[in-house]
Amino acid sequence: MFSFVILVLILLLLVEGLLVVERKIRPSILAAAVMECDGIATMAINKVILEEVVPTVSYKDLIIVEKDKSGKIVMAQTNTVEINRIMALTTVATGEAVTEISERDIKIPLGKITDIYFLASYGPKIPVRLKPMGRVNTVVFDSFEDAGINQTRHKIYLQVITEVQVIVPLITDSIEVITVMPLADTIYIGEVPDTLINLSYPRRAAGDSGE
Repeated sequence: MFSFVILVLILLLLVEGLLVVERKIRPSILAAAVMECDGIATMAINKVILEEVVPTVSYKDLIIVEKDKSGKIVMAQTNTVEINRIMALTTVATGEAVTEISERDIKIPLGKITDIYFLASYGPKIPVRLKPMGRVNTVVFDSFEDAGINQTRHKIYLQVITEVQVIVPLITDSIEVITVMPLADTIYIGEVPDTLINLSYPRRAAGDSGE
């Protein structure tokens, strides 16, 4: 009888110990899964933008430039129809890319949670699922930079933000996947037309930094 009690106590201690270990490593497992899914989703989105969106874009299609008789640029304005087309195409392509990777069988080795390089590929494989949350936010914005004497480079970028759910056994988390891709650029000689300042689609409210 005494030995039976001892055995039960040992089993209870083992179970409690396993539960303590599980509670301690659970956040590390989720963090590793989040990092893995963020990388996979970012690569998939970048790939689909490079293959399906960027080849259809040129600066002259995005920015309509008007010159006077001497060839001087007197006005430059955004082509809202083209920008809206790009944003719509990107939104659809991104949604399809995320849906495709949600069907993949993603697994991470348990050794990856140790942060020890040579152990990262070892240990039991933990199943991970990535589930799209449905929201895709696409923004076109620009930047200006000095390109030499009396020259300014105008760059146009595409930013995509989408939310996905990372699912591992018994725990889940939602993350934002953010990727920025250059679309087109050109160099202006002399003064940059005022109509190009603060390009942003969709338009941001006053005081909104976009962060």
